[in-house]
Amino acid sequence: MVRGSGASASADAGLWDAVDRLIDRAPKLSDLKAHGLHLLAARRWRELGLEVPASLVQTQRGAAFVQLMVPALLERLRASCSGPLVLMKGPEVAVHYPDPALRSFRDLDLLVPDAQSTQHELIRAGFELTGDPTLYEDIHHLRPLTWPGLPLLIEIHDRPKWVEGIGPPSKEELIESAAPSSLGAEGILALPPVTHTLVLAAHSWAHVPLSKLVHLVDIAAVSGGLDRRELDALAREWGLLRVWRATQNASDSVLFGRRRSLPLRTWARNLDAVRERTVIEAHVEKWLSVCWALPARRALRKTAHGLAAQLRPEPGETWRRKIRRTRHALRDAFVRLSEHDRAVEEGGAEAPSMRGGT
Repeated sequence: MVRGSGASASADAGLWDAVDRLIDRAPKLSDLKAHGLHLLAARRWRELGLEVPASLVQTQRGAAFVQLMVPALLERLRASCSGPLVLMKGPEVAVHYPDPALRSFRDLDLLVPDAQSTQHELIRAGFELTGDPTLYEDIHHLRPLTWPGLPLLIEIHDRPKWVEGIGPPSKEELIESAAPSSLGAEGILALPPVTHTLVLAAHSWAHVPLSKLVHLVDIAAVSGGLDRRELDALAREWGLLRVWRATQNASDSVLFGRRRSLPLRTWARNLDAVRERTVIEAHVEKWLSVCWALPARRALRKTAHGLAAQLRPEPGETWRRKIRRTRHALRDAFVRLSEHDRAVEEGGAEAPSMRGGT
């Protein structure tokens, strides 16, 4: 790994000072929660001598408990199955925070050579299946597992979650690149920082592009001190350079005061404002974000297809209900997405999710 000239901005600037500045200008706690910065906000408020809401104190305790259980759970996982276990995201990101308990997570993501075989081994060892099985058909990981009495989910990955329209790197390549985890858990591997940074960027973009500040903070923290030329080279090799550049530009702007890119002036304005995305921003993101991920011709085709799909009723939905939903969305165009969804649900209608899948 090359470090030195061309290093990431997070190595040269105060990442956590930048996060504090974001917290200071957030409109309300619910926005910080939506962006995953609520635990960092609690730390900030204590430093300033401000009161921390009781609900947030309870959330902190839960996050600290999760951190404490991770080593024992990883040890049990390692003893319960054979083959490499490559830990991604979650605790492997948290170690880059000032205190790992400041980065909440609710699952352990493990990439393995044979997901089905590993899943069967873990079930035989006492791990239990959880969640609606229909939600995990033909996706990047199998149905989650739990260990009785512990709140963490275990997700066994057949492949990383990736940007639609771009082929992911092979799991063999990823597993071969892995090294011992920074957590010190015996027999548990992790991706090297350059690889992990791009996996995080792809995963974030595949959910909802540029949706949460915590994703930008994660990427800046993990990539701190890395040579940007090395990141660009691997992103180019994986066909991910457009996504990586868009993510990097957003991070540089929001965290380090660089010039705002076009997404941050249009459909991702909520990042700089430290608030939840509005209904209109969510729709524009659905239409346009692909232009920052795919070559122009493919992006235009996908945008046209997406627009056509949004203009039609959902499967099983009548035109009357579709029109009612559309009117509600137009009325709430500048309302935060969660507030709009809540109003729709209370009104007895269901709005299609704008938040991405598992």
